[in-house]
Amino acid sequence: MPGDDPILDLEYLLNPDEQDRFRRLCLPTTAEELAALPEVVDLHLSQIAAEAGPNADLEMAQAIGRALIALLSADLAFDDDQRALIRGGVEYFLLVDDASGDLDDVLGFDDDARVLNSVLDRIGQPQLKIELG
Repeated sequence: MPGDDPILDLEYLLNPDEQDRFRRLCLPTTAEELAALPEVVDLHLSQIAAEAGPNADLEMAQAIGRALIALLSADLAFDDDQRALIRGGVEYFLLVDDASGDLDDVLGFDDDARVLNSVLDRIGQPQLKIELG
Protein backbone atom coordinates (compact mmCIF):
# COMPACT_ATOMS: atom_id res chain seq x y z
CA MET A 1 0.00 0.00 0.00
CA PRO A 2 1.38 3.49 -0.85
CA GLY A 3 2.85 5.35 2.07
CA ASP A 4 3.96 2.27 4.02
CA ASP A 5 7.59 2.64 2.95
CA PRO A 6 9.53 4.93 5.28
CA ILE A 7 11.56 6.26 2.35
CA LEU A 8 9.44 6.17 -0.80
CA ASP A 9 6.55 4.28 -2.33
CA LEU A 10 9.05 1.99 -4.02
CA GLU A 11 6.68 -0.88 -4.75
CA TYR A 12 5.24 1.18 -7.61
CA LEU A 13 8.64 2.16 -8.95
CA LEU A 14 10.92 -0.85 -8.76
CA ASN A 15 10.92 -4.62 -8.47
CA PRO A 16 11.69 -5.98 -4.96
CA ASP A 17 15.42 -6.50 -5.61
CA GLU A 18 15.78 -2.97 -6.91
CA GLN A 19 13.78 -1.59 -3.97
CA ASP A 20 16.32 -3.12 -1.61
CA ARG A 21 19.19 -1.84 -3.71
CA PHE A 22 17.84 1.73 -3.65
CA ARG A 23 17.36 1.61 0.11
CA ARG A 24 20.99 0.52 0.53
CA LEU A 25 22.10 3.46 -1.62
CA CYS A 26 20.42 6.02 0.65
CA LEU A 27 23.51 6.59 2.75
CA PRO A 28 24.12 9.21 5.42
CA THR A 29 25.63 12.11 3.49
CA THR A 30 26.94 15.52 4.46
CA ALA A 31 26.21 18.73 2.57
CA GLU A 32 29.87 18.79 1.52
CA GLU A 33 29.58 15.29 0.07
CA LEU A 34 26.49 16.31 -1.91
CA ALA A 35 28.36 19.35 -3.23
CA ALA A 36 31.00 17.05 -4.74
CA LEU A 37 28.49 14.90 -6.65
CA PRO A 38 27.75 17.14 -9.69
CA GLU A 39 31.20 16.32 -11.02
CA VAL A 40 30.50 12.59 -10.57
CA VAL A 41 27.18 12.92 -12.41
CA ASP A 42 28.83 14.85 -15.23
CA LEU A 43 31.52 12.19 -15.59
CA HIS A 44 28.86 9.48 -15.65
CA LEU A 45 27.02 11.32 -18.45
CA SER A 46 30.24 11.34 -20.46
CA GLN A 47 30.67 7.61 -19.90
CA ILE A 48 27.08 6.95 -20.95
CA ALA A 49 27.59 8.89 -24.18
CA ALA A 50 30.75 6.93 -24.95
CA GLU A 51 29.42 3.46 -24.08
CA ALA A 52 25.70 3.55 -24.90
CA GLY A 53 24.27 1.14 -27.42
CA PRO A 54 22.09 2.29 -30.32
CA ASN A 55 18.86 1.80 -28.35
CA ALA A 56 19.86 3.78 -25.26
CA ASP A 57 17.78 6.86 -24.52
CA LEU A 58 20.57 9.42 -24.25
CA GLU A 59 18.10 12.31 -24.04
CA MET A 60 16.54 10.79 -20.92
CA ALA A 61 19.98 10.24 -19.39
CA GLN A 62 20.91 13.85 -20.07
CA ALA A 63 17.62 15.11 -18.60
CA ILE A 64 18.22 13.09 -15.43
CA GLY A 65 21.81 14.32 -15.24
CA ARG A 66 20.75 17.96 -15.67
CA ALA A 67 18.11 17.62 -12.95
CA LEU A 68 20.56 16.00 -10.56
CA ILE A 69 23.23 18.63 -11.21
CA ALA A 70 20.69 21.43 -10.72
CA LEU A 71 19.53 19.86 -7.44
CA LEU A 72 23.05 19.25 -6.18
CA SER A 73 24.20 22.74 -7.18
CA ALA A 74 21.26 24.56 -5.61
CA ASP A 75 21.94 26.48 -2.43
CA LEU A 76 19.34 24.60 -0.40
CA ALA A 77 19.55 23.28 3.13
CA PHE A 78 18.51 19.63 3.28
CA ASP A 79 18.07 17.62 6.45
CA ASP A 80 19.78 14.27 7.05
CA ASP A 81 16.94 12.20 5.58
CA GLN A 82 16.68 14.39 2.50
CA ARG A 83 20.43 14.20 1.87
CA ALA A 84 20.28 10.41 2.15
CA LEU A 85 17.42 10.28 -0.39
CA ILE A 86 19.30 12.57 -2.76
CA ARG A 87 22.39 10.40 -2.42
CA GLY A 88 20.28 7.34 -3.16
CA GLY A 89 18.88 8.98 -6.30
CA VAL A 90 22.36 9.90 -7.53
CA GLU A 91 23.80 6.48 -6.76
CA TYR A 92 20.87 4.75 -8.45
CA PHE A 93 21.51 6.82 -11.60
CA LEU A 94 25.18 5.84 -11.49
CA LEU A 95 24.25 2.14 -11.63
CA VAL A 96 24.27 0.68 -15.13
CA ASP A 97 22.91 -2.71 -14.10
CA ASP A 98 19.69 -1.67 -12.42
CA ALA A 99 16.06 -2.63 -13.20
CA SER A 100 16.68 -2.37 -16.94
CA GLY A 101 19.88 -2.10 -18.92
CA ASP A 102 20.60 1.62 -19.08
CA LEU A 103 23.10 1.39 -21.90
CA ASP A 104 21.18 -0.99 -24.17
CA ASP A 105 17.45 -0.65 -23.55
CA VAL A 106 15.28 2.14 -24.97
CA LEU A 107 13.53 2.24 -21.58
CA GLY A 108 16.77 1.80 -19.64
CA PHE A 109 16.67 5.15 -17.87
CA ASP A 110 12.95 5.21 -17.13
CA ASP A 111 13.41 3.54 -13.74
CA ASP A 112 16.14 6.08 -12.91
CA ALA A 113 13.75 8.91 -13.80
CA ARG A 114 10.91 7.42 -11.70
CA VAL A 115 13.23 7.09 -8.71
CA LEU A 116 14.53 10.65 -9.14
CA ASN A 117 10.98 12.02 -9.52
CA SER A 118 9.95 10.33 -6.28
CA VAL A 119 12.99 11.71 -4.48
CA LEU A 120 12.22 15.18 -5.83
CA ASP A 121 8.61 14.94 -4.64
CA ARG A 122 9.74 13.75 -1.24
CA ILE A 123 12.24 16.60 -0.75
CA GLY A 124 9.93 19.33 -2.08
CA GLN A 125 11.63 19.99 -5.42
CA PRO A 126 8.99 18.85 -7.96
CA GLN A 127 9.97 21.55 -10.46
CA LEU A 128 13.03 19.44 -11.36
CA LYS A 129 11.01 16.31 -12.20
CA ILE A 130 11.66 14.45 -15.45
CA GLU A 131 8.76 14.15 -17.88
CA LEU A 132 8.02 10.54 -18.69
CA GLY A 133 6.22 9.57 -21.91
